[in-house]
Amino acid sequence: MPLIFLKDGEKIVPEFDISDTEATFEWINGQYWLHSDDPKEKPIGIEIDKILDRHLEFFRKSSIHKELFARAIGIKGAVRPKVLDLTGGLLGDSLLFLAAGCEVHTCERNPLVAFLIQSAIKNAHHPLLQKFRFSPVDGESLLSPEFDVAYFDPMFEDVNHKASPKKQMRIFRALLDGDKDAESVLEKALTCGVKRVVVKRPRLSKELLQKKPLRMEGKSTRYDIYFS
Repeated sequence: MPLIFLKDGEKIVPEFDISDTEATFEWINGQYWLHSDDPKEKPIGIEIDKILDRHLEFFRKSSIHKELFARAIGIKGAVRPKVLDLTGGLLGDSLLFLAAGCEVHTCERNPLVAFLIQSAIKNAHHPLLQKFRFSPVDGESLLSPEFDVAYFDPMFEDVNHKASPKKQMRIFRALLDGDKDAESVLEKALTCGVKRVVVKRPRLSKELLQKKPLRMEGKSTRYDIYFS
């Protein structure tokens, strides 16, 4: 089944091509959303302004410096690192870093996901976006000492096979090919000159490389930190 785009109830020609992809996009509230594979579930979209405001409200009530992600990427005192997010996905981590005060450049190489991001950006007006850039490319191509942190969240299999994966992860696994080159991406990031490389992993998963990182663990998520 080819891609289907719906706008105001009418099918339109796709703006990009992904061969043999089963996906339906729908125009909702000024941007495109991806339909779930389950008709009972809501479609997937990125409401950038709402997400940023929600993060900012949380940080007004709770110190950023207490957050595990903040310590992992090197937020300390007034220091806010410049972050290259190699795997944008649905911008969950990128917008968190942005709300925390960081300058963020996000990459996403899969054109399906990149299309969702670009549509959401066009529909967003938050002032924090002045410190945000997005590139629909492979993050490896932008690795350089220009950034303080290279952040990498490869698509992984659930360690707890008894638990059902979240809707977004389930759908993305069905549509995308995953991050089979995760080890080589990490190796390249470690030699590009950034001060630190942070890899987000399930808490119980193994490290991507034999080189031992500094580990910061939460209840379900772990950050593996490598320093130059």
